[in-house]
Amino acid sequence: MTDHGVPESPYGVLTPYPIPDELRGRKVCNLGDGFILRAIERRLGRFAADRTFSPRVALPAAAEAVIAATPAVVLAGANQLAENWTIWPGFTAARLRASPLRLVPFGVGLHGAPGHSERLSPATKEVLLAVHERIAFSSWRCPHTVDLLRRELPQLAPQLLMTGCPVVFDAPLLDGRPFGTRVDHVAVTPTERDDFFARETAIVDHVVATWPRARRTLVLHQNWSPPTRGELLRHRFWPARPERLDPFQRLRQYAVRRGFRVAAPADADALLAFYRSVDVHVGTRLHAHLHCLSQAKRSWLVPVDGRAAGIAESLDFPLCRPDTLGAHAEFDFERVRGRVRALFPVLRRFVDSLPR
Repeated sequence: MTDHGVPESPYGVLTPYPIPDELRGRKVCNLGDGFILRAIERRLGRFAADRTFSPRVALPAAAEAVIAATPAVVLAGANQLAENWTIWPGFTAARLRASPLRLVPFGVGLHGAPGHSERLSPATKEVLLAVHERIAFSSWRCPHTVDLLRRELPQLAPQLLMTGCPVVFDAPLLDGRPFGTRVDHVAVTPTERDDFFARETAIVDHVVATWPRARRTLVLHQNWSPPTRGELLRHRFWPARPERLDPFQRLRQYAVRRGFRVAAPADADALLAFYRSVDVHVGTRLHAHLHCLSQAKRSWLVPVDGRAAGIAESLDFPLCRPDTLGAHAEFDFERVRGRVRALFPVLRRFVDSLPR
């Protein structure tokens, strides 16, 4: 039993959470990747730190030897499947076949950005063929992901399970807790990518207009430009001219001036603890949306690219635009519960197939 009260997992894991030391300063940690890791641990036990590595960098021989000694190595979700995906940089099918590694995709999904997931390169196909030579099933997070794999690698079709994203499978949703109706605290999660300011401020405005008396928090899942000491007080009382701020500061200033607090949790566990105080979520972060649904909390998602489309299709929730959020106010979230419960046996079939 670990310090977290969760049994220790016998498996190794490759997870994009957190950012490895080699990439600090060039990459910013996405706490949603930590949500995926913790959701997988609900099924498999807590991964030991010395068997946890990042697929963002090439694994040294010593790390590969550590995970090769485990019954299997879990590839922990996220939107990793792209045209040139090879598990980690420089990895090859020949290297896999020459090793005892047993790699198991768990909740992996399409990259989602245009031009990255329309086909698979020969090297990626060969790696996926080698992966499936040693496992019964693999787990993929949406039907669009499975459709691509079946089109590119039809011989693997019997092994490809569309389990959905592990984040959405938690006791409150599965066991029937009613979706809450209280709106004391609303969380808004921005995605600070591309030309985001108009989209994210429109969501802020919708929340203010819809729940003017609620406590409102702008929640940073990727802290691209960490708030400086005293910054949020300055936004409230001595706002700078927008042209003097970077885009991330501009958004924070806008939200603070509209009555929001700003939360920038240090890690995924702190963020999960924060969401216990939240009643409603609106925003552009897919895993915030899925987590809130898993807790039987109402949530509306505004997508920023194609990553959410397949999950929305499989779980039957709407994808909104900032100007159509009000049209979905009466959405029946029991539709999502029904889809999640129907998918859960597929997830269990996958988990039960893992080597022991």
